[in-house]
Amino acid sequence: MALDQIFNIAQLANALALASLLTLLATGLALVFGLRDVMNFAHGALFMLGAYLGYSVSARLNFWAALVIVPMLLALLGAALEYGAVRPLRRRARMEVALLTFGLALILSQLVIKIWGANPVAIPAPPVLAGSIDLLGRPYPTYRLFLIAVGFVACLALAGWLRFTRVGLHVRAVSRSPEVARMLGVDTDRLGLLVVCLGTAYAGFVGVLAGPYLSIDPALGANTLISCLIVVVVCGLGSIGGAIAAALVYGFIEVIGSLVSPVVSVTAPYLLLAFVLLWRPQGFGHGRVD
Repeated sequence: MALDQIFNIAQLANALALASLLTLLATGLALVFGLRDVMNFAHGALFMLGAYLGYSVSARLNFWAALVIVPMLLALLGAALEYGAVRPLRRRARMEVALLTFGLALILSQLVIKIWGANPVAIPAPPVLAGSIDLLGRPYPTYRLFLIAVGFVACLALAGWLRFTRVGLHVRAVSRSPEVARMLGVDTDRLGLLVVCLGTAYAGFVGVLAGPYLSIDPALGANTLISCLIVVVVCGLGSIGGAIAAALVYGFIEVIGSLVSPVVSVTAPYLLLAFVLLWRPQGFGHGRVD
């Protein structure tokens, strides 16, 4: 295959679109782990549920309404997760909480099948984003450029919130030293509730965004969770900045690998994960919620 078929502007944009989705998902997962020390294996199922809810809300209202309503619904589910699982089990072993979230993922998957069935569904792109535009002489779907822009703006907004707001500074402080932050008067329980709700709202938001880009089916959650976990491990558990860089690398590997060979596309992310675990197990980020 010629190099100009691999390294062209369309494939670069495809990699950035995939990286945008993975970055938003991985930052939500990393945020919850960084503050609550909980590996939420239900994150992929919450993303899938957000996609299906987006499908239903879009059918009854429109895509833009779904983009607002679904994250709010998922935030409420995040509050239920915080009060029903994270707080009651916060003094238990990490594995017990992880197994509980894994069980929740199985329940949500079966619930989705019960309500929406097992057949794939799709959310149509809003009319204003349904066409294509000229991208350096090549037609390219407008919606994918919208994904790239939303991912970029959302990452900047999250980074600014963590670095320049009082609540964001508290989040960073609690993630690094919860006992010291508690002694200084930070309400860690209230902050934990906010972060878990924010993480699940992000999952719902990305689920709606993914609807016009990916095929929505009950396996979407598990497949996406695996990709998310690879990104989070490569970037370093709890690292937001690392998640952005790792998602970009993953996106390029996935898109370019699919052009070279399907085998490369499937195996390359796992080879990257194995390399990181063997050479730098702590990942490439700077630490928790950096």
